[in-house]
Amino acid sequence: MTRMPVLILAALLAALPAAVQAAPQPYVVVCALDWPVDDAMPVVVARAVREAQGAAALVFIIDTPGGRVDCAIDITNSIMSAKCPTIAYVKGMGAISAGALISYSCKRIVMAPGTNIGASAPVMMGMGQMPPDVDEKTKSFLRSRYRALGEVNGHDPLLGEAMVDSRIEVHARKDAQGKYVFEKFVKEEAPRPLPAAEPPGTGLDPAERALSDAVEKVVREVVGNRPPEGVPAAPQPEEGTAQPRILADGSELVCAAGELLTLTSNEAVQYGLASAKAATLDEALAAQGFDLLTRRVIERRWPELLFSWLTSPLISGLLLLVGIACIYIEIKTQSFGVIGIVGIACLAVLLGSYLMIGVADWLDLILVAIGLILVAVEIVYLPSHGALGVIGGLCLMAGIYFSLTRVPIPQYAWDYERLAAAGQTVAIAVSLFLLFAVATWRLFPKTPFYGWIVLTHSQQRQQGYTVQSEEQGRAAVGRQGVATSMLRPAGKGRFNDVTFDVVTRGEFIEPGRPIEIIEADGNRYVVSEQRVPEKQA
Repeated sequence: MTRMPVLILAALLAALPAAVQAAPQPYVVVCALDWPVDDAMPVVVARAVREAQGAAALVFIIDTPGGRVDCAIDITNSIMSAKCPTIAYVKGMGAISAGALISYSCKRIVMAPGTNIGASAPVMMGMGQMPPDVDEKTKSFLRSRYRALGEVNGHDPLLGEAMVDSRIEVHARKDAQGKYVFEKFVKEEAPRPLPAAEPPGTGLDPAERALSDAVEKVVREVVGNRPPEGVPAAPQPEEGTAQPRILADGSELVCAAGELLTLTSNEAVQYGLASAKAATLDEALAAQGFDLLTRRVIERRWPELLFSWLTSPLISGLLLLVGIACIYIEIKTQSFGVIGIVGIACLAVLLGSYLMIGVADWLDLILVAIGLILVAVEIVYLPSHGALGVIGGLCLMAGIYFSLTRVPIPQYAWDYERLAAAGQTVAIAVSLFLLFAVATWRLFPKTPFYGWIVLTHSQQRQQGYTVQSEEQGRAAVGRQGVATSMLRPAGKGRFNDVTFDVVTRGEFIEPGRPIEIIEADGNRYVVSEQRVPEKQA
């Protein structure tokens, strides 16, 4: 019995190296966001967040001038769902506009020297000035978004609000611990200095007054900066640090009304938005204690680059044009071949790209499919231009509209920008379709290819072609024969030594089955399957 504890201890010691070797090594995930914020960036960020499950930290290298705000909002949602600490390392051109919002969603912000962060006012690219109600609603949403992100990640919300709304003026004071406390003032426009009162009796003309003002300014700068005798000079700020703008009440002016807040790396560190400055990524990781860990780098893959290119208005318009035009040709010719396959492939690529980047969903694609089916049924089987075709057309247009836009009714600036891009896509498709229609009517019938897909031969009475008389048609009713091809519902039937083109009333008849002519309309013979009586035992 005394050997049992010894054996158990020996077994545990033997298994210890294997357990240590099997333990996962800590690592950090690094994802570079160094291009304008587009529809592909949320896909890359979501993949980085999934890869960071179990990581020690998730680092985003932010070097972007901004871009689509709705995509940036999706990115913030993904980053906030990360299960590990998140770090934004700002470098290059900095974190401007949507890049600042992405930085605010990270727990820590580290900035490279000479970079900037801020200027997040929403704009509608190519659409001019926003309506006042849309502008206010958009800014209100972004201000609240900055507040929410700041409260969760420990960043001051007022700095984020001042990056969005130029009416916000921010003052800063230091508390007893030397930490900055910010105050918010909302003004409709920036205060303008009052003109200086003219001294009475000067009688100077404008040129003399300008020269006098210049001399007075120089004297104030030289004399005003000279300390009085016996008073030591004030300490000068270190080179490269932010120059504070001291107000009359002793507070610092961080951002004046009428300006959008944009901070340098020194100012961001000074006001506590950034935790440190680092010239390289290695220094940034070392400052956070992650420099010795293995790195897993997330880069853009070719499908994400391809989807971003396919969803541009020009390429989307071309795909929409080719898809609709090819399917229309197949429906009109009542056939299906290479042209139909090309049309379906173009629509599948277009809608699939918007589905992959998260703009469209499966319901939009189903709506497009239902519309195409209803239009095809109306044209082929019910050529009456009735309610079925109208419903199909509406479903098709609604499905395409919902696939190209994120919301049915635009509310914010980015919704209108998305709607404008969808309008460009449709405008390109319609314009090119009109050119295609003109070319089809005028030029296509003169090409050899037209004769391959369209029956151009006609049987004219002047050329000797005749239609059988009513008496001949009535005489053919009741003739019995056999189906020589599959009737679905059209095909061929053999009656004695004559082969006719026949059609059923809709049922399918296999080859070799007995048939009987039940109706004759000109050269059109309607047949039905002849029932063979069973033999009695």
